[in-house]
Amino acid sequence: MHLTQPEIIQILRRRSGLNQGDFGARAFGISLDSARTKIKNIELGRQTPNKEDLKKMALALGVGIGDLEPVTELKNSAPAKGGGGLELSPKALSLFPGLADYFEMLNKAAELDDHELIAYLAGRISALFAMTPKKKAAGH
Repeated sequence: MHLTQPEIIQILRRRSGLNQGDFGARAFGISLDSARTKIKNIELGRQTPNKEDLKKMALALGVGIGDLEPVTELKNSAPAKGGGGLELSPKALSLFPGLADYFEMLNKAAELDDHELIAYLAGRISALFAMTPKKKAAGH
């Protein structure tokens, strides 16, 4: 599994603590609504950013333009024992809103071997686990 450019952009945006509107407005100098739509379309792969867009997004994120390019080879090519990342049952994931997204991002951060992002996500996941799990409605 390799990260796509839209996934990389989304991970770096989330890592910087910016929502789509704020990130797009910062990068492109447009209204929050237009910015949110543009970033949403880029992150969903509906719109491919041109070289100038990539430069602006990299500047807004404080990274080099190369950091927005897809990863083509893993730094450690040996397969992980036991599978391709962390997995939790759907029932466990449903107890903590947002947990599935964080685990997906954590697996991608591990693929990038980004220790800073892994530590950040681990903290966010830990905070979710510290909360009281969401109870299922009666009859489920």
